[in-house]
Amino acid sequence: MKLKIICLIFIVAVVCGCSKKAEPFVIPVNYTGEATMKVYTENSENSYRINIVCRDGNYSFRTDTGVQAWNFAYLSGNRCVLNNDKFPESSVVIDNFKMTDSLVYDFDLTKFEVSADTIPEELVYFDGIYKHVLDFSKESLLPSTIFIYKNDNLVKAITYEKMNIEE
Repeated sequence: MKLKIICLIFIVAVVCGCSKKAEPFVIPVNYTGEATMKVYTENSENSYRINIVCRDGNYSFRTDTGVQAWNFAYLSGNRCVLNNDKFPESSVVIDNFKMTDSLVYDFDLTKFEVSADTIPEELVYFDGIYKHVLDFSKESLLPSTIFIYKNDNLVKAITYEKMNIEE
């Protein structure tokens, strides 16, 4: 009798486990978040706290080095509104601001979009120079880290501490 009960419990557990649908990982289009970005060179490692707002392909960033904080608002046409926390009343509009292109590209998750029904736990995108590796959090199902490599050397690491999907 005990053997039949144990077999029945085992069968129910297997059937329930197989029928559970796995939740897919999500690549958000519009999101806000907080991240730490580390930039590595041969001789140094620099760390930045970054707040990100991404809405319809437009980005705003607040970077904080611990000494200074800068606000970037990326506008269409390679324009950027830039201001520093030490001088909040002053802002500058810069045309053709190259640093913003790089910063937006690093945080732009659309390069990882896949057409598969289920997204794997890790996505890799290679642009010919840099290899971008996106890992997802198993708990939140949202992006958790982006590692950026050049010639197999880690040059940047982005770790999301917080990410909220916006509609």
